[in-house]
Amino acid sequence: MEFNQRTKKNVLLLWLATGLPLMYGLYFLFPNQPIDWEIFVYLSIFALITTAIPFQIGNTTIILSQWVTLAAFLLYGVGAEMLIVQLSILPIIYQMRNHKDAFYRIIFTSWMFAYTSFFAAGIVHLAGFEVGNSNLTHLLLYGTVFVGFHLFINHTILYVRDRFTGENEKFFSEHILWDYGSATITIPFAITLVILINDIGAPAIFLLGIPFFAITFVAKMYNISERVNYSLSKASEFGHELADRLSAQQIIELFMHRVSQLFAHDAMYLVDNIQGKYVILRARVDGKDIEIQADSDSIRDSFIHICFQTEDKKVFSSAKEWEEDAPDFLPLDMNSVMIVPIHRNQKTEGTLILTARKKNAFEKYQMDIVHLLSTYFAVSLEKAKYLSAAVEKSETCALTGLYNYHYLDKMLLVEQERIKANPHLQFSLLMMDIDYFKRINDTYGHHAGNIILQNFAKLLENFVPEEAVLARYGGEEFVMLLPHRTKDEAVQLGEEIRQCVEVTPFLIESDLAEAGQKELVFITVSIGVSNVPDDTDETKGLLRNADRALYIGAKQAGRNKVAEYSR
Repeated sequence: MEFNQRTKKNVLLLWLATGLPLMYGLYFLFPNQPIDWEIFVYLSIFALITTAIPFQIGNTTIILSQWVTLAAFLLYGVGAEMLIVQLSILPIIYQMRNHKDAFYRIIFTSWMFAYTSFFAAGIVHLAGFEVGNSNLTHLLLYGTVFVGFHLFINHTILYVRDRFTGENEKFFSEHILWDYGSATITIPFAITLVILINDIGAPAIFLLGIPFFAITFVAKMYNISERVNYSLSKASEFGHELADRLSAQQIIELFMHRVSQLFAHDAMYLVDNIQGKYVILRARVDGKDIEIQADSDSIRDSFIHICFQTEDKKVFSSAKEWEEDAPDFLPLDMNSVMIVPIHRNQKTEGTLILTARKKNAFEKYQMDIVHLLSTYFAVSLEKAKYLSAAVEKSETCALTGLYNYHYLDKMLLVEQERIKANPHLQFSLLMMDIDYFKRINDTYGHHAGNIILQNFAKLLENFVPEEAVLARYGGEEFVMLLPHRTKDEAVQLGEEIRQCVEVTPFLIESDLAEAGQKELVFITVSIGVSNVPDDTDETKGLLRNADRALYIGAKQAGRNKVAEYSR
């Protein structure tokens, strides 16, 4: 829920105008029994402790304080229950103290709990509930009804709030199921506590409270173990996903996305060291990708640089532990920080930084799992680099650096599919052949011929339009694919190339003359042009047509010409 200025004002007015008066009415006007303040104090302490040790199941936070608040309601009425519930907000205030708009969130929570108590108590009183009745059936029946309606009204208020603020949360979600499931634990404890208090007084709270906390602690430890196993399982799946990605860009995007899904955080940064300079490759703050131009020197003076040097992973629980060594880009409203090195080629070349506004947001096992994910990430990046180099080597001409026939053939198939989907598209092709190239080799040697080919390729690169592809077809033949170009536009481009080649001197070193002798030579080029859909419906036919135009329309017509295919 986002709190703009209008929402903040409305929440505060709602609490002052209706929340506080309702709390007054619940304590003084609703049916209540005189409160035993010694027992009330103990109940409040145990409620505070229970609220302070929540545990996580999936994405749901479970707080079992209802075993105390329900007992207070059954013993003394809704006034006592309301007071303990409001006191139980204190640990929540502590946990949320650094959260954005924490004050207004707490105010809304206080208001919501007051109205939840009011409606739930009203329903059970209308149904016949009597405060202080110690009959087991009476306690069990009305205690269950009270808790059931308490949860239902609470979730209804949250659902209406989410709808009002534009969030589309389902009413019957996993969170509701866990809340009702936890009620099956708290209701028997609460009723047992009421019966024992009626019999032996305050010691009953300790007799039940200590075992209850022990059970809660065991459940929390088991829950942590389950979360570790779940995270390890997801990490393994993530490793396989990374292995399937072929490009570095895909790997980085998947890495950021999966880490975001695994661990709750407010911001995440991927920092790399490129040629001695620190850069932020990716940044995600409050779920949104942003661009940050960080000062490399600021990072060098921070705890990030220390991580690079020591190769140690680390978790900071509060801002006091890191703010003196913080880089400029890290917001000071954050508290918890997790920094994990990314090893590549047996050295740290990057770090992943997770931050949260909440204190103690990250646990050690999470840091270890992020380190494992970072290892998968680094290995996948290395694999992508070698794969990219291998693909580039297989698809490029070693002499000229241009694409080769293998890549050209692949791109013709790609363009064919695009033309099938969009028959109206124009697509042209230039086939270029250096005139009398054999004569150059015979006169100056093959080394000179290679120099001509290299320099001719560099000259052609100056004429390649956006989205076009230039490739060496073989020998002294070169091909340029021209998507979205008409035949006339291709002929015009070919003529510009021909004229430029004709007047450009090429500096060569002759193999057949004295050592080190260099000469300037001039060459010409013949060019054939073909087009889809003017000349053919298939991109493969473009090669045949352009080749025919090249030799019949240009070579046989005297060379140094641009010829377009004609049927």
